Amino acid sequence: MPDRDPELQIRSCRSCNGNYDYPIIKSRATRFYCDNCALLPDTVRAVLESMNKRIKAIEKKLAPKPAPAKPPTPAAPNA
Repeated sequence: MPDRDPELQIRSCRSCNGNYDYPIIKSRATRFYCDNCALLPDTVRAVLESMNKRIKAIEKKLAPKPAPAKPPTPAAPNA
């Protein structure tokens, strides 16, 4: 596996929630938006971003909760 450039970061787009590398020379991607979403008008991006936030919140609310840890049972005395 080739070594990854330490300058690159894997970021998540605020509009489409897709992952992308940042920064890449001559890429339209910004700190917050991937190449594709960076081309969208600001108003469209704002709507997509708010919808993405709501979807994430709903997914988090509906995600199954981990089972609570059971306390250890005491060992039976040796008779």
